Amino acid sequence: MKIRNLILVLSALALPLQAAEVGVSHLSQPVTLTPGNTQLVGVFLARPVLQKGKVLNNLTNGATTFAADSAIFNYTAATESAWTGVGTAGSELAPISDNHYVIEFTSGPWTGLIKQVSSFPTTSSAVVQGGLPALTAGTTFVLRKDHTLASLFGDGSSASPIQIETDVDPSGADVVGIYTSTGVWKQFFWQEGQGWRMVGNVGPQGLDRANVRVSLGTGFSFKSYSRSTLYLTGEYRGSRSRISIDTTKGTLVANPYPVATTLLSSGLSDYLVSKTTSVPNADKIYFLEKGNFVTYYNNGTNFKKELDNTVIQDTNKVIGVGEAFLLKPRLPMDVAFAPQYINP
Repeated sequence: MKIRNLILVLSALALPLQAAEVGVSHLSQPVTLTPGNTQLVGVFLARPVLQKGKVLNNLTNGATTFAADSAIFNYTAATESAWTGVGTAGSELAPISDNHYVIEFTSGPWTGLIKQVSSFPTTSSAVVQGGLPALTAGTTFVLRKDHTLASLFGDGSSASPIQIETDVDPSGADVVGIYTSTGVWKQFFWQEGQGWRMVGNVGPQGLDRANVRVSLGTGFSFKSYSRSTLYLTGEYRGSRSRISIDTTKGTLVANPYPVATTLLSSGLSDYLVSKTTSVPNADKIYFLEKGNFVTYYNNGTNFKKELDNTVIQDTNKVIGVGEAFLLKPRLPMDVAFAPQYINP
């Protein structure tokens, strides 16, 4: 996606290209599917803003707690314990509520940075997962609920009907895959008569999986049973989306644009830490292509495909609308695409 074309698309959406304001447009974005195939889908549209605030004091790099300028955190964040096997109620694989929150910073050099909230010690302070960068007092932010299986695809109520194909067995349903914090894929579907269930833990004894987190800026795998289109809905933020990857196990990263881009024009190379000709020591990007993960890396000069060392030209690798990829860095890092609020 050329910058000029991106500007034209965003202008058509009536987004303020020079501002870092968020939540400026509500979209229902179609994502093209191939029935029977599994593909990676990015979560780039957000749930509504709950609160807006400012950082009260200057923060040093690595801080995990910050104070807001007013008492706006009248919420209780869900806690997620470690899991084994099929998980337990209250674990990462079966949270008991959808009280998952994210802070998104909306001004300054860290505009678009998204941090998951661990807790709210007081009504004017928040603890986030992973360290914060050095932030100055007055940096603005918004608080949102993070996405879950139910917020993305419905919880079965009249107000939130199921948006995917359902069945009593996963073989006849759409299947959603979540990449957990431990680097393991887990599969979920809507079981008729039961609700959200994990494959292998179904029926009335199966745990409720409706509140499994699918965090903003990340993604999920989706195997379509017969549908050719999946609709993602939510607020499009006219600023860059920046997420922290704190583990070498990797994280799914969403294309944050409402348009396709390419690997070269995305700006990802600016954030990769380990760019080297030694493939085992390089940050790796995995795209799901024809059912198999294909590895790409940057050698310091070019993006290359690991399989045959093909140099990736600008048109070689497209990152489609609503697409995601798996990024496994050698060291913890932040990653973002190029800014979207570009002055034409």
